[in-house]
Amino acid sequence: MPRLAFALLLCTLGGITSARADDPGFVDLFDGTTLDGWSQRNGTATYRVEDGMIIGKTSVGSPNSFLCTNKLYGDFELTFDVKVDAGLNSGVQIRSQSVGDTPEGRVNGPQVEISLDGMAGYVYGESAGGWMTPDADRKPHQTFKDGEWNSYRVVAFGNHIETWINGQQISDLTHEERFQSHPKGFIGLQVHGIGKDQGPFEVRWRNIKLRDLSKFQSLYNGKDLSDWTTTGNWIPQDDGSLLIQPREGEKGWQRYDAYLWSEKKYGDFVLDLEYAYPPNGNSGVYFRVGDRKDPVEKGIEAQILDSSKKTDPLSHHDHGGIIRTAAPTKNMSSEPGEWNRMVVTCIGSHLQVELNGEQIIDTQLDQGAMKDRPLEGYIGLQDHGEPNNLKFRNIRIRDLSAK
Repeated sequence: MPRLAFALLLCTLGGITSARADDPGFVDLFDGTTLDGWSQRNGTATYRVEDGMIIGKTSVGSPNSFLCTNKLYGDFELTFDVKVDAGLNSGVQIRSQSVGDTPEGRVNGPQVEISLDGMAGYVYGESAGGWMTPDADRKPHQTFKDGEWNSYRVVAFGNHIETWINGQQISDLTHEERFQSHPKGFIGLQVHGIGKDQGPFEVRWRNIKLRDLSKFQSLYNGKDLSDWTTTGNWIPQDDGSLLIQPREGEKGWQRYDAYLWSEKKYGDFVLDLEYAYPPNGNSGVYFRVGDRKDPVEKGIEAQILDSSKKTDPLSHHDHGGIIRTAAPTKNMSSEPGEWNRMVVTCIGSHLQVELNGEQIIDTQLDQGAMKDRPLEGYIGLQDHGEPNNLKFRNIRIRDLSAK
């Protein structure tokens, strides 16, 4: 199908976030009215649908119960809202299995904790070795709110699992052993077992959505600059991130050969990356750049800028804005030194930018200053010169133009 026709089809079906099997955006795992696509494993807790929620209710004497997706997932981004009674511990299984692949077989695998004991969001190995998040990293916190809806975000890609609650990152875990034993599996909603004379308790889930990352490829291998070109001082770090550290005297943003450029061109894509800036840090994500010697006039830039302290109205030059084109609808900047996550989805002329879990740009490129830009080009990260030392990591892409 030609690119333009494909883009029109996406718009007809509801845009980039429509629920199509091959859609690069989020799809609903729960339809809001039935438990179609889900099956119970283990235990006798009950699950019902009510007012757009899945409600799990405890059963005295039952072991842990799990309502599990029939489909298996490996690399993905999962979001959901949850509210739990104060007396109940719960969790969401990811990449999980059951012994013998039967409903009675013991469910096992990584679990993202839901609890009021300060451990919410850390990762536990359910019947799979206990806590995966190391003891030293499990610092008690009050991010999970008692009696309120709490929004979770979970990204699993290879041996790396990240979790957020209410926009605050909780866990950043690399666990090769569990990735080898559980590279793929179902997602399960846990109702924890309770003792005699306890309960009944309930846990409620809603807005359960998933973005499939299995077709994404890493653009940065965490070790060297293979498949990139630059004259700048881009330094691989031991933790798998990439540091841009301009050399002494390297100032200004027009040193285009010092930018980090992909050797491959991309047309329609979803680009997913994380970065951390210093106070007042400045950089940018370039894409569809037709000429790497003149990216400003021959490409498109999504701004990276420490806008964390800004309270005035946002412009296209603020964090997440598309230069000369669109201002972000909301200031989603993390504090200096903290990781930001940007997702850029570009299909035909339709551009969306998501920053730290919130869509902030939704625009048509053919209706503004970028209408003359090519539909295919290089991807680049900006070296803005001293003193803009920034780190990048988890740079991955889904090439929607590839057949």
